[in-house]
Amino acid sequence: MQIARTSQPGLCIRCHKHKCLSTQIIQLACGIRVAEDFSKVLSNCQVTGDGFHREVQVSSSFLPSSLQDCKVLIKWTIPSGIYIDPYQLQSSILNQTVHFSSHVNVEQMAHHAETLILHSFPNLHCSSSCHFSQTMQFHLRYHLPSNTSDYTEVSLSSPVTYVSCDCTLPIDVAINKCLWEELPQLEVLNYNVFVPIGDLSHLPFVTLLTIAVAFIGTGCVAWASVIQ
Repeated sequence: MQIARTSQPGLCIRCHKHKCLSTQIIQLACGIRVAEDFSKVLSNCQVTGDGFHREVQVSSSFLPSSLQDCKVLIKWTIPSGIYIDPYQLQSSILNQTVHFSSHVNVEQMAHHAETLILHSFPNLHCSSSCHFSQTMQFHLRYHLPSNTSDYTEVSLSSPVTYVSCDCTLPIDVAINKCLWEELPQLEVLNYNVFVPIGDLSHLPFVTLLTIAVAFIGTGCVAWASVIQ
C-alpha cells in the first residue's frame, strides 16, 4: 500500500481536479484538502455479540463534502485467535469489497493460526459531510485448554482508515497501486474478547467418559447387527 503523508505548509501540488490552497494541505492521491477539514473526524468502533460469533462495526464522519468521488479503504488486523470466514462473505454484499492478504483456514486452532491483514472498501456517502459505516462478522478460534483459567483473552485493535481521491482501479489492484492518505484518529483502541477454554483438570474424567461412550456405542451397533 502506498501511503501519502502530510505535506509541507504552503506546498502546492498540481492536480486536474482540485485547487491548490495557500495553507497547510494534505495530498490525497493528487487531490488536495485543507488539513483543518479533517480536524473534526468522528470515528467509532465497537464489538457486539456473545459466544464464539461476534461483530465489529466501524463508522466515521468528517467535514469535506467534496470527497464524494473518493474511495475509502479500511485496514483490519485480525489476530490469530480470531478469523473472518471468507465462505460466509461469499453470500454477503461484502464479498466484492473485501480482500484477504492470505488464505484463511477456518478449522485451525489459535496456536496454529497467524495474524491476518484484511482490506475492505465501504461505500462513502456525502452530503453536507461525508460518512461511512461497515460491519464485519468474526469468529473466535478454539484455544488450548488450561488448568489455571476457564477463559483466555484475545485483543482486537480498531482498524485504520485511508482515503484516495483519484483511484479508479479495481479493488484487488487499488490496494497496492493507488496512493492512500490515512485519516486521523484520536487513538487506537484495543477490544478484549474473552474466549472460554477447556479445563485440563477434567481431562481424566472426560477421557474415561469418552472411552465408555465409545464402547457402549460399539456394543449397541454390534447387538443390533446380531438380532437382525
